[in-house]
Amino acid sequence: MAAVNEYLARLRKAFDYLPSAERDEMVEEVRSHVLERIEAEPCLTEQLANGILRVVGDPEELASQDRTEAILRRALKTKSPWVLLRSTLTWATTGIAGVIALFVTLTGYGCAAVCYLSVFLKPFFPSCIGLWLRPEHTLTLGYWDGRFSGTQVYGISVRPPALFVLGTLSPTKGPVRELLGSWLLPVGLLCGALFAVGTTLLTRWLIRRFGPRKRSQSPRLELTAGAVR
Repeated sequence: MAAVNEYLARLRKAFDYLPSAERDEMVEEVRSHVLERIEAEPCLTEQLANGILRVVGDPEELASQDRTEAILRRALKTKSPWVLLRSTLTWATTGIAGVIALFVTLTGYGCAAVCYLSVFLKPFFPSCIGLWLRPEHTLTLGYWDGRFSGTQVYGISVRPPALFVLGTLSPTKGPVRELLGSWLLPVGLLCGALFAVGTTLLTRWLIRRFGPRKRSQSPRLELTAGAVR
């Protein structure tokens, strides 16, 4: 039928990023499943055929889903923060689980970056980089602007029992005291490593738990075959 041929042409074009042999095999599998379903209908109409194709899925959406799943499967095998950031950014365009994973990844690696940057800058700006105790028992690791009125500190801020901010809080008045001194170097390195490793493990767990499931067969064929039955 013309509708089936047109659909398969769109499918072939949407998956043009695949090697030609793999793409041809996938298209042929879809074609055989669609024709099998069509032949099972006692009274086939054009409307019914279009309905079968809609159940299979829009070719462009299937290709986008396939690319996302391939990216996330590769992310499960890496420890690179950059790869995990790119993977969760792509995942975030597909749903709420991806948005949550991206937020977790950005926050965790952002905290690690603040820790390592503080360690690097401490020898050059010893009076402005540190672990600062601010009013209301607020602890901030990062950069103090040196002001005693309208004090601003940039970095990771924690205030018991539940405040956590990556960035900066509103300016405050009152004393600011540095707690660690030169101990910031080993503490910052340790905290940076903990944030980096913890974020990597948590992001990979989110991908395993809410991302694409492991499949013994090609995910494209399993998806389309299941849809047309």
